[in-house]
Amino acid sequence: MLGANYFNKLFKQYKQDKVYKELISIMNDGQAVFSEFGKDVYLSDFVNNCIDRIATEVSKINVVSVIQQTESVVQQNDDITKLFRFQPNPLQTTKDFLACCEWLRRKDYNCFIYPQYTLVKGANGKEVKKYTAFYPLNPTSIEIGVNTEGETWEIKFHWKDGTWDIIPYADVIHLKWRRGKNTVIGGGDDFGSPDTRDLLKSVKVLDQVIQGLPKSIEASLKVNGVYSAKSMVDSTKLATERDNFEKHIFSSKAGIVATDLSGEFTPVNIKPATVNDNILKFLKAILRERYGISESIISGDYNGEQHSAFYQSCIEDFIIEFEQAMSSTLFSQREQDIGHRVKGYYNKVSYLSTENKIKIAELATNTGLMSLNDVAEMFGMTPSESGNRRIQSLNYSNVELVDKYQLGKVGVEKDE
Repeated sequence: MLGANYFNKLFKQYKQDKVYKELISIMNDGQAVFSEFGKDVYLSDFVNNCIDRIATEVSKINVVSVIQQTESVVQQNDDITKLFRFQPNPLQTTKDFLACCEWLRRKDYNCFIYPQYTLVKGANGKEVKKYTAFYPLNPTSIEIGVNTEGETWEIKFHWKDGTWDIIPYADVIHLKWRRGKNTVIGGGDDFGSPDTRDLLKSVKVLDQVIQGLPKSIEASLKVNGVYSAKSMVDSTKLATERDNFEKHIFSSKAGIVATDLSGEFTPVNIKPATVNDNILKFLKAILRERYGISESIISGDYNGEQHSAFYQSCIEDFIIEFEQAMSSTLFSQREQDIGHRVKGYYNKVSYLSTENKIKIAELATNTGLMSLNDVAEMFGMTPSESGNRRIQSLNYSNVELVDKYQLGKVGVEKDE
């Protein structure tokens, strides 16, 4: 954990006379929202596997800053693009950062990101924000409301050590997951709180099934039969026989015990409990449905169509949420008006079959959509020195040239 003095300096612009605002514990060990055993669905390894599968794919998104116009998208080599190229903050790579954000969003239903910046003078003499880091926050709880002057929205973070801080809501990037009627924060119920009641029932049943099977098997191996003595013996001799029997149990490999007590041995056949495979599939399907992923995605044995469905149900949702939240917070209204955006690009082509990749490569080279190096990367090949050029089939023409050609042809026909 970083020292309090560091954050005291980092957030000095939020200090006021009435409220001491020092943001600490930006990142902690990421424990679950609920801590009591039996009430926390995130104690389930299966639930965590679902979240981890989504977070792993989210971590592959390429984040860049662009200027988007009606007919063009131009990538900017600004501080945002540079930070997300490798390391958004001193503690995380871009992959770690994005996965962390998705874990927080899926577990807490809200993810808050603090963009650290310094104010510098631009070319026109006005102060602009220069971003120096992006930190995902992990508070224990939050409050959002209007300040006492009634002018701006503020957010109050409560931390694990019992302290709290208040900063302008507009200075925080807020990602949400699952909506109820609450208009401000994510959650799942109408009050903005996580609603895991139905999920918890399935988690408990699945846990009982998994724990019960090995116990049933163990119990079936403990008792093999009942020995009934026909003769009456005194307690001393019976105790001696019991001791000898127990000693033999722990040392014998043959499973045969010798005794001078006459009696009968009745074998007991205890069959271990079995669970129908369809029941396990049903329980797991209930859990997967909450996160929008299929069995093939969890196992990693999926085709292009299955991955496409996974992208639409999970990855695309994060990208849209991330792009809108980042763009609205990081850029001023004037910057947004001229097209400044944060974009997240996800390579869906790499999950296609070789046959489909060949079709895309053929279309891309015919139309000049991709360079030769782009095509090579799609097949896992190293780039070449002359591969940055684009080629295009002569069978494809620019739309404007086609229009001119057709108009010219019409003119010739009229002259005739």
